[in-house]
Amino acid sequence: MDKKLTSTHKALTLLKHVGMHHEHGIRLKELIDATGLDKSTAHRLLGCLVDEGFVEPIASTKLYRLGMESMQLGFSSANMAPLVDRFRPLMLKVARITEDSVFLVVRSGDMAVCVHREEGAYPVKVLLLSPGTRRPLCMSAVGLSILARESDDEIARIYARHNLSYAKIGLTLKRLRELIATTREQGFSEVSDFVLEHTAGVGYATPISATTQIGLSIAAISSRMPPDRRMALGQMLRAELDAFVASTQAGQ
Repeated sequence: MDKKLTSTHKALTLLKHVGMHHEHGIRLKELIDATGLDKSTAHRLLGCLVDEGFVEPIASTKLYRLGMESMQLGFSSANMAPLVDRFRPLMLKVARITEDSVFLVVRSGDMAVCVHREEGAYPVKVLLLSPGTRRPLCMSAVGLSILARESDDEIARIYARHNLSYAKIGLTLKRLRELIATTREQGFSEVSDFVLEHTAGVGYATPISATTQIGLSIAAISSRMPPDRRMALGQMLRAELDAFVASTQAGQ
């Protein structure tokens, strides 16, 4: 790997960590700790990102957040139509089989973003998410499945970055670790009364590229989600999504 490519990789790593802390900002020292870069390299590359408008300092603080150039790139790539077109046939199938609400969710840093929703035929619908809804990973069924692939140390760091949001729903780090352990054991996630009372759901996520993780979740009122049905739906969701991703990638 040549020197230029190495520098590019380091700069993009810095940008990624700034993006993960965009809401509240991040200090240079925290970036150094998170990336393992030496102080002079981190300072130089961060300066370049600031000069080009991809990162900006927050006035009167030592914090940094994403700049307008990064935001513009996000706006330009916000159209998720190709992803929705790809996975909508599977969502329709799952919604038809279960008669419940089905959500397509992608990972964006520490957040789980809903990009599409299909509603089943059951008359009482649980519409927890709408396209565009963003929630911290720990607060969604798909997010839990994504987190289950991370190391315990990384899960703790993600929790720490958003602990105020998690405290509002009474989600402690201990409880999160229990949910992650169950998700790893079962191969899919389960949630009950997590964000909205009297609701329950299952979720499963998988990588579809080196940088993109997507997942599907099924949500319904709690009376339609006893333990045995959650188990059956979680296993079905995992099998269906894995088979669908494998078949579509093979055809590319």
